[in-house]
Amino acid sequence: MSTPLAAELGRLAAPARSAPFDDVRLALVDAIVTAKAAGHLEQGAWEDAFAGAVRSLRLRVLAEAEQMMRSAAAHSRYPARRLQALLPDAEVADALLNRLTAEAMPLERYEGFGDDPVSRRARAAALESAWQGAVRIATAETARWRTIAMQVAAWRRPTGILWTISIALFLGSLVVAGWLSGAVASPVWFRSINDLWWRLWP
Repeated sequence: MSTPLAAELGRLAAPARSAPFDDVRLALVDAIVTAKAAGHLEQGAWEDAFAGAVRSLRLRVLAEAEQMMRSAAAHSRYPARRLQALLPDAEVADALLNRLTAEAMPLERYEGFGDDPVSRRARAAALESAWQGAVRIATAETARWRTIAMQVAAWRRPTGILWTISIALFLGSLVVAGWLSGAVASPVWFRSINDLWWRLWP
């Protein structure tokens, strides 16, 4: 990267410390550098670079969300059908992309400006602001999915119905055993079953 462009990109190219999604940020910087090297660093190149970055952010956030959800569901044995309804779908993906893309508004103000040093510095500052906004959204969205995943991991299958069914089956088996043994008088409709049962035993 040439020194002048590095200076114009500022903290976007050389942040004070590592941050989430740094690999995506580096790809964003690389797209700007590549456009500069090709001599096509007009407004469209800046906007295209940011658009590519937010698409990568969306993919990263949703992939991590699905991985967290599936791991949580495996831990708690969460029902597969209910899990499927919770996983991020196309509508969620589109909504997230729209929110990320909206962070490009500071950059869009420079439509029609030239490719001079002053314009590049202004666009670089706007791109940095847009990137920081997109990272805040992506980080918040990841945290939201992490909270949902924690709820899924803490899920426990309801036991009230299972206990009711188990008790009913147990009591029913005691009644049937009493009818079969003759300890309890059986109803008329059960006598044919009782006769069939004892014919099975020599």
